[in-house]
Amino acid sequence: MIDIKQKKDCCGCSACAQVCPRACIRMEQDAEGFSYPGVSKEQCVQCGLCEKVCPILHAGERTDQVLKTYIGYYRQLPVRMASSSGGIFTLLAKQTLAKGGKVYGAAFDEHFTVFHTAASNEAELAQLQGSKYLQSRMGQTFQNIREDLKRRQQVLFSGTACQVAGLRSFLRRDYDGLLTVDVLCHGVPSPVVWETYLRELEQEYQSRVSHVFFRKKELTGWKRYELDITFENGASYHRPFPEDPYMRLFLHEICLRPSCHDCRFKRLERPSDITIGDCWGVERYMPELDDDKGTSVVIIHTPAGMEQFEAIAPEMAYKEAETDRALPPTADSRKSVLPHRRREAFFRKLPDATSLKELVPLIEPSFADRVKRKLRNIRNRIVHKGA
Repeated sequence: MIDIKQKKDCCGCSACAQVCPRACIRMEQDAEGFSYPGVSKEQCVQCGLCEKVCPILHAGERTDQVLKTYIGYYRQLPVRMASSSGGIFTLLAKQTLAKGGKVYGAAFDEHFTVFHTAASNEAELAQLQGSKYLQSRMGQTFQNIREDLKRRQQVLFSGTACQVAGLRSFLRRDYDGLLTVDVLCHGVPSPVVWETYLRELEQEYQSRVSHVFFRKKELTGWKRYELDITFENGASYHRPFPEDPYMRLFLHEICLRPSCHDCRFKRLERPSDITIGDCWGVERYMPELDDDKGTSVVIIHTPAGMEQFEAIAPEMAYKEAETDRALPPTADSRKSVLPHRRREAFFRKLPDATSLKELVPLIEPSFADRVKRKLRNIRNRIVHKGA
C-alpha cells in the first residue's frame, strides 16, 4: 500500500486515492493544510495499484522531448486581459470544445477554495481561466476523464506538471483523444494560509468575498499585475502583487508544499503534450511581442501537442523561440525552489495568527542579513572596479 514516509515524496495528486478499487484511501489534510493519502488498512487488499500509479515513485519513466518552443499570445484582447498571460489555454480549450469535448481545469468553489472541474461549453470555460495560486482538489477528476475517454470523447486536461503526471499514471495507457497541458509552476502554497487571508479580508471589509482574480492587468499591466478581490457589499481590494501579504509569503517560498522544494517535474522534459506559462523577459528577447498585456511561452513536447498548436496558430501573434531564452534555466519553473529558512517558524505561528500581516516580518531580512548584503555589494563593486 502507499506509505508516505517523507512528505516531500507526495505531490498530492490523489491518483492513489482515485485508483483504489476498495476506496480505502482518502486524501487528508495535515497541520500545514496539505493533503496526503490516508489508508484504511482493514479494507486494503494489497493490490498494489496505489503504488503503481504514484507519479513520484515513477518519476522519469515518461520524459517527452521538447519539439518546439514559441512565444506569443491570442489576438483577441478581451480574452487575453481575462487570462493570466497570453490566453493560450483559452485558445486550446476552444479547440477541444469545438470538437464536442470537455476541458478540465482549476476553478473556485463557493468558498473560494480551488477544485478541478469540467467545462463543456464556453460559458463554463470562464471559471477555468486565470491562475489560481493554490493546489486544486482533484476529487474524482481522473476517474471522470477515464470514462470520457472510454466514450471516445475529446478531453483537455490542464494542471501543474505533477497533476498531469498523476493523470497519466492513473490512466496507465495513452489515449488519442487526450491532450494534456501543464502550466509553469512556482509551487503551491498552503490552503490554510489562503483561508486565513480570506477570513482576514472578510473581517476587514465586513462582507463575504464574491470574486477573486489573482492577475488583474488593467491598471498596472501584466508585469506588475494586481490581486483583485471584490465583496458582496460592493467593496473591492486591489494590491500590486509585491504589496500583498499573501503573494509576498507565497513568492518567498515560506508556505509551499514540501514536494515543491524537491519537485520531480521541473525540467524541460515534462509528462504533458504542451507546457504554457508567462514569458517573463519577452521585452528583452522579443520586444515586438510585448505590449504589457500578457505574453506566453509555449513548449511543445509531443506530435499531438504540435498538431494542436498548429490548429490555433492562425489566431495567434507568435514566433518560434530558443527554449533557454524563452524560459531560462534559472527560472523558478525549471528548478525546485529552496524552502525559506523560517518555514518551520511560519507554520508554528500560523494557527495563532489573526492576520497574515503578523507573519510577513518572517520574510523580511534581519539586520545581520542586511549587513551581509551590503558588504557583499561593496565587495562586488571593488572587484568589478579592479577588473
